[in-house]
Amino acid sequence: MDEAAVIENLGRDFLHDLLDSRLTLFHNLIIELEALDGDCKSEVFEELFRRFHGAKGTGGIFGMYCVSTVFHQLENYLTMFKSTRPFDQEETYRKMHDELDLVEKMAIAWLNGQRDLHDLIVEHKLSSHHNEMALILEPSKTLSEQIVTVLHENGYETMLVHDGIQAMQHLVTKPYQLFITSEQNRFINGSELIGFIKITPRLSKIKTIYFTSEEKHKWTGFSPDIVLKKDSSLIKNLDLAVS
Repeated sequence: MDEAAVIENLGRDFLHDLLDSRLTLFHNLIIELEALDGDCKSEVFEELFRRFHGAKGTGGIFGMYCVSTVFHQLENYLTMFKSTRPFDQEETYRKMHDELDLVEKMAIAWLNGQRDLHDLIVEHKLSSHHNEMALILEPSKTLSEQIVTVLHENGYETMLVHDGIQAMQHLVTKPYQLFITSEQNRFINGSELIGFIKITPRLSKIKTIYFTSEEKHKWTGFSPDIVLKKDSSLIKNLDLAVS
């Protein structure tokens, strides 16, 4: 048996192991972590992170890069539990279970001979935010177009506005699930708009993402849910943040 055949057989063994036992174990560990209120110092958390990291690496060894991408996203969800920023734990657990269901679909597809799994990721991303709306306030035309593309790929409907007053009008008249902004906007700046969202009860569940050029930003009022640096990785990081 040549080397390629050996690697193929080992890869299939890895996928069969995922389907037969590992995915069920991962789901159960997530349920245990939820029962521990997301304790990032617990043995359950450490085991779950270690197993996600191992599966990510193993998928990469066998050329299953889409599988590795999903496990990398699962690692990202776990790191949220170590953050001091508030986040919706219940929603995060749901997303983690959904990502594992995506891995199951990928494993079955690969074992059936399908090698390009990108379409499964696209389908999954489109369904994850179906019927959700995002409001974008970004002065740069080029950047705003990139943001819209990322959000559409993740299933969001989008509305692009050009100044703080327009953003305020939309926030109070239409139901949005996501708001993206940076600081320097006409009439009302980004941090003021985020503060308005946070103190208004019927808007407070809107997820807020803030772009900054600063290394560190000192918040005098309410901070956004996610802060992303305006650098070469911005669009990639935005995709991870909204997926």
